[in-house]
Amino acid sequence: MGWEYGIRTKEQEHGRLTEILTRLAASLTHNRMYSVEQHMDGFVLLRDDASWPKALEVWLEEANNLDEVAEGEKYIYCLFHIWGEEGRTWKEQMEGVTNQYPEVFEWFEL
Repeated sequence: MGWEYGIRTKEQEHGRLTEILTRLAASLTHNRMYSVEQHMDGFVLLRDDASWPKALEVWLEEANNLDEVAEGEKYIYCLFHIWGEEGRTWKEQMEGVTNQYPEVFEWFEL
């Protein structure tokens, strides 16, 4: 496992949250060995390496047995399979997006 974070949100409208997920994916800078695979409720940053293909996964999820988010509320789950400078940079880039919505998003560690 890598780094796990959640993004608590006051925004619960599904369409609006999928727009935010698209913005989060677009905020990531990476070289050609990576590609973004978009999904309906998230995205995966893939590496061109069969032994370790996933670098980052970001999914819209519904809270279930989490202390940080009320039961049934939507939140954004982030799993960084690659950490270090690359992972830190991607997290900072995504924080740049969520920071554009004051008091709507709050990051927490899982």
